[in-house]
Amino acid sequence: MKKINKLGLSIFLIFITLFSMEMTLKNKYEKSLETFQQNSIPKKEYVYPLGNIIGIKADTDGALVIGFEEEDIEYIGGLKIGDNIISIENKKINNSKDITNILNDLCLDEVNIGFERNNMIENVKIKTKKENNKYKLGLWVRDKISGIGTLTCYNPITNEFYAIGHGICDMDTEKLLKIREGNIYGTSNIEIYKKNKKNIGQIKAVIDYNNSVGHFSINSKNGIKGDFYNINYNFNLPLIEIGKRDEVKIGDAYILFQSKEGNIEPYKIKIEKILKEENNMLIKVSDNELIEYTGGIVKGMSGAPIIQNNKLIGSLTYVFKHNSKKGYGIFIDEMLKL
Repeated sequence: MKKINKLGLSIFLIFITLFSMEMTLKNKYEKSLETFQQNSIPKKEYVYPLGNIIGIKADTDGALVIGFEEEDIEYIGGLKIGDNIISIENKKINNSKDITNILNDLCLDEVNIGFERNNMIENVKIKTKKENNKYKLGLWVRDKISGIGTLTCYNPITNEFYAIGHGICDMDTEKLLKIREGNIYGTSNIEIYKKNKKNIGQIKAVIDYNNSVGHFSINSKNGIKGDFYNINYNFNLPLIEIGKRDEVKIGDAYILFQSKEGNIEPYKIKIEKILKEENNMLIKVSDNELIEYTGGIVKGMSGAPIIQNNKLIGSLTYVFKHNSKKGYGIFIDEMLKL
């Protein structure tokens, strides 16, 4: 009898062990399957496409060297055009007024300049100039910039807008500007100046500097990113899915852009080439209405959303100088990394 009980107990224990192992393996399998499903099914992202023409005004973080009063090395030292002055005698420089105020507080014949070049911080000593009992540096600087661009899209979850599809650069040095504070504004009385033999076409407009609709501080080679003050900004179009670069195809597409009447309209383009390594696509304007309106792509259109197969796939970024009907668009997933 004891032998039978021991045998039964052994069989029971073996059954319990096998059952526990089966449940453990089943749980592991279900968790693995769930993880696989989560990782293998791409998450869809949605944004509002825009296309509105905006005014842009920004203060730089520091003062950008754009030229020299004379070639006297004493008053230049190791500074070069394109350097960004960030300090004088360890006092922070936000703008050109700071340079004047600090120099005339110090009243020194020579000062230590901290500056940024190629993302590296360096220091140099240079002589100051004294004219009419005021101290100054023997160079010209820029600390503000303004212009016109186009909004690309708005993410309602993060309250962030993206715009212009390329970085804000200084017009003289072509250096990417480090922005301390920037604002975007509504525009009116929009005029389009088409390309001619001398100049690339451009947008002219009256900018309402008394009514900022958003602000930004992020300025990268792929565009700008900021926040709207009013989350009910003109979202005239419904939410649209973000398209990945692998979904972009050669062929028909659209750009969204503000019409003469102030409405956001779609205009036909063709994607002629996909340049994945450069994060770009080569595009050509094929819409006769847009060609009649703007002549093709003009300065200020950078940022216009590019739509294909009902997905936002990119943003207009550059125009060919010799052919205003052709240009480049940046992949939207690259732009959204800002």
